[in-house]
Amino acid sequence: MFDYTKSEIVAGGFVILGLALLGYLSISIGGFKILPEQRYQISGRFSNVGDLKKGAPVKVAGVTVGKVASIKLADYFGEAELAIDQKVVLPKDTIASIATAGLLGDAYVSLSPGASDSDLHGGDRITHTEPALNVSDLLGRYAFGNPTQASPPSGAGGSAAETTPPTTPVPEKK
Repeated sequence: MFDYTKSEIVAGGFVILGLALLGYLSISIGGFKILPEQRYQISGRFSNVGDLKKGAPVKVAGVTVGKVASIKLADYFGEAELAIDQKVVLPKDTIASIATAGLLGDAYVSLSPGASDSDLHGGDRITHTEPALNVSDLLGRYAFGNPTQASPPSGAGGSAAETTPPTTPVPEKK
């Protein structure tokens, strides 16, 4: 009834295999998961979330252990819900800080586990947080005043020696 040659069958097999591979790559690159990941939700309140976005990685010692599930405003603080892998156990005194990959890179949440005997569970809140650094604020403070202190008000009459950061002498080469 069907009279296909061997080369037609092989070509059809390659086409089907190519389409299946293309579909798999499309789904895996898009981040779609067939099986739901086992994660628990914890939250942290930050005075400034900076450029942190939903879906940003959550890392412990540089290793991704979860992602940011949502960000919302709560009592004038940025509250980030973090979805952490079930196999990762975090102590209650964990510190959450918002960091960037490089100088102008994407923001992520960095977790620094403490040494508490009790652990965080689903629905708990991280009490120790550090906000995102504002690069333009840092540059402004460095350019217009002492980077470690607030600059003196205009007309305060501070001398250049008071506002110049100390330098370390460099030994001369012989």
